[in-house]
Amino acid sequence: MKKEQFEQFLQAHEKRIYHYLLTLVANDNDANDLVQMVFISFYEHIDRVEEPTSLAYLYRIAYNKSMTFLKQKSRYVNLEPHSFDNLPDTNRPEPEPDYSALRDALHELPPRLASVIHLQYYENLSYKDISAQLGISVKAVESLLVRAKKQLRQKLLRDGRLGRV
Repeated sequence: MKKEQFEQFLQAHEKRIYHYLLTLVANDNDANDLVQMVFISFYEHIDRVEEPTSLAYLYRIAYNKSMTFLKQKSRYVNLEPHSFDNLPDTNRPEPEPDYSALRDALHELPPRLASVIHLQYYENLSYKDISAQLGISVKAVESLLVRAKKQLRQKLLRDGRLGRV
C-alpha cells in the first residue's frame, strides 16, 4: 500500500476501528487513544501492507494493541487513596503460632509412638530411615504413625485444644 492512500484509508475505516475497539476496551477515551495508536502503527508499516489485506492487517493491529493495553491496565489498581487507610500493616512480623497444646499432647503419648512422630516430623526422616533407627520394619513404622496420629487427634479433641493448634 502507498503512503498517499493512507488519508483516504483512515477516513474510510476510522469509525469502524473505533467501534471495534470500544467493544474490546469498553471505554470511550481508551478506544479513542487506541485508534490513534493503531493508525500510527499501521502507517509505520504501510510499505509492507498489501492493499487486499490492509483491512485485515488493520484489525489485527487493533486487536493486538487492545490486548496489550488491557493487560497493562489490569496491572494497576484504580482506587482512591482513602481506601488504603484500613489495610493491615504487613511490615509487622506474624506472631508465632502456639504449639504448646501439641507439645503437651506429644508428651502424653507412649514413648514408642512419640519417638516415631518426632523422627517423622521433627527430624524429617523417611519411613525407611525410621525403621533402621528403631530396628523395626517399614510396615511397623507406618502402623505406629497411624496410631500416634490417631491418639494425638483424640487427645487434642478431648481436651478442647485443637482450636489453638
